[in-house]
Amino acid sequence: MSSRIRLSRMALALGATVAFVILAAPASAADNDPCKVLTAEQFSQIMGYTVTINKTGSNQTSCFYEGPNHTGGQFMILTESASGPQADAMLNRRGATPPPGSGMIGGAYKQGTIIFSVSIRSTDQAKLQGLVAAVRHNLK
Repeated sequence: MSSRIRLSRMALALGATVAFVILAAPASAADNDPCKVLTAEQFSQIMGYTVTINKTGSNQTSCFYEGPNHTGGQFMILTESASGPQADAMLNRRGATPPPGSGMIGGAYKQGTIIFSVSIRSTDQAKLQGLVAAVRHNLK
């Protein structure tokens, strides 16, 4: 692969990251730290295998969990101040769930004015719902 193509891909990835950070900025001043709302211990207990938190990928709005053999998932706080049509749009937007065939399940959920997403590399809906229940229980 030429260095020009690699540079273009890196620039595209950086641009997407910057856009995400700008769009997620309202949640960054939030009271809820995603990696504290859903700890690695809770995630591990629900999923039945040990995970660690990917500290490089995690930030003020998202937490990434890594398990054995490419297992794990993510928890992201999309906003803490959603209401009315904005909340409905975020919950029902395209891309609110992992694409079919990706090996992942998940979705966007609401707890009060907080909208969050959870996705896992699994097909077990009961485990997904267990993670969602833990998040709802722990949100401030």
